Amino acid sequence: MGRLSLAAAIAVLGALVFTAGAQACSCAPMAPADAMRQADAAIVGRLVEVVPRSRARADYRYRVRRVYRGAAAIERGDVISVRSARSTAACGLPRRQNSPVGLFLLLDGRRWTAGACSMIAPHQLRMATRVAGESEIPPAGHSCAS
Repeated sequence: MGRLSLAAAIAVLGALVFTAGAQACSCAPMAPADAMRQADAAIVGRLVEVVPRSRARADYRYRVRRVYRGAAAIERGDVISVRSARSTAACGLPRRQNSPVGLFLLLDGRRWTAGACSMIAPHQLRMATRVAGESEIPPAGHSCAS
């Protein structure tokens, strides 16, 4: 009977380990223009650093290349901190990126937040800006002629 109990315990533990490892991020589908309307800010940026804050959270620091929404708080060239989960399985932002990424940001108190489901290709963000009726904010050093 002891061997049977041990085998059952190993099977249960194995199932628990497999289930925990199989969890993955799942994003609800949303049109980019709708995500733009709901976001407090939308940017294109390049990841420069990840600063762990706890076992579950980290600050992802992005150098802003373009601002599509939220220009009152963010300017091109700024380095902003975005709080997210540390694990991509928990919908955290990727820890390594070699190219610019579009992000829809939410303001939680005084902190920007985002996750894997907030990411978008830069060209899709530009298109979402037009569809949502937002005006693209020109890069610093450029002016609009009337």
